[in-house]
Amino acid sequence: MRNKLLVLFYVILSFCFVYAEPFTIAVIPDTQNYVNYSTNRSMKPSYSLHQVDFYYNQMQYIADNSVKNGGNIAFAVHVGDFVSHWGKSFFEWECADIGMRILDDVVPFIAVPGNHDYDIAYSVDGGNNNRIDGGETYCKYFGPDSIHFQGKDWYGGSFNGGMDSFCTQKLDGKDFLFLGLELEPSDDVLEWAQKVLDEHKNFATILVTHEYLSVAYEQENPGRAALLSHNYRKDYNRNTPVQIWEKLISKNSQIFLVLCGHHFSGDEGENARTDINDSGYKVYSLLQDYQGRKQLFDVRGYEGKKLNCGDGWLRLLDFDLDKGQIHVQTYSTEFKQYEKDHNSDFTIKFDWDWEDRFGNK
Repeated sequence: MRNKLLVLFYVILSFCFVYAEPFTIAVIPDTQNYVNYSTNRSMKPSYSLHQVDFYYNQMQYIADNSVKNGGNIAFAVHVGDFVSHWGKSFFEWECADIGMRILDDVVPFIAVPGNHDYDIAYSVDGGNNNRIDGGETYCKYFGPDSIHFQGKDWYGGSFNGGMDSFCTQKLDGKDFLFLGLELEPSDDVLEWAQKVLDEHKNFATILVTHEYLSVAYEQENPGRAALLSHNYRKDYNRNTPVQIWEKLISKNSQIFLVLCGHHFSGDEGENARTDINDSGYKVYSLLQDYQGRKQLFDVRGYEGKKLNCGDGWLRLLDFDLDKGQIHVQTYSTEFKQYEKDHNSDFTIKFDWDWEDRFGNK
């Protein structure tokens, strides 16, 4: 009888306390060099491991460490540039698709198109000043009717055929919204995004877009990451990262994190920035793009031409809502090790009350 009472006591006690369940969001940086047709074709036949395998290994690592398989990875984000060559490069798109299929029905994910993922690129002045447009191929592989998203209850909807999309997830008992925006979105896209935010008022929101932060710093504020100001799109009804901040991010206090890729210089492809929105809350932005790295070929003794690949590096965002923090880590699935410098391993501390900012439980 005494043992039964003890069991009953512990059962009741378990309902009185809610234990936090830390979770991880995996961020997949630009994969264009992994699937690059020219690079994979040029590698020596005697070399058993091609660059596309690095990409597949990343996806397998995410799947193996997913919540479904007993790990902590609850969601994944691809920040764009799935492929390297503009247009309908069948080999590269098929490789990109095969890689992401490893996550299907294992880890929910959101994707956005990068500048290399558009159908066409053309010069506006006879030089390298390119304009890009067209999303038919991207939407074929990663639109709402693709195998990755069709019928998935966590896939919330899309705009422009799938160039823009959103997903929702319940993580550690909290409602999260993942909002994906195409490169340099038009005002119409921002209006759609605002409607999605309005319909998910109490959702903690992570905005994903390919182009946002630079590896360089503001001239007037050394040490502060600069927002990019490119103009790749063929018409001028497009918003730069600065305008995305001004028109959308700053006005919606539920957006607390921005994730992007795109910008790198040599081995450098990381940066971070903190802004204060119109409501006085902090918004964190993280850049991750490792495509300029190629150390792996030296380590493995490859004697052919060594081209940029990425060395298997990806980002792992370890959320602990009990502690009010995100531990940002950078991990290589090829080297099987973490990078420990100050840009690669750091902790973001929330300085707000979750309920005050988001109002969900």
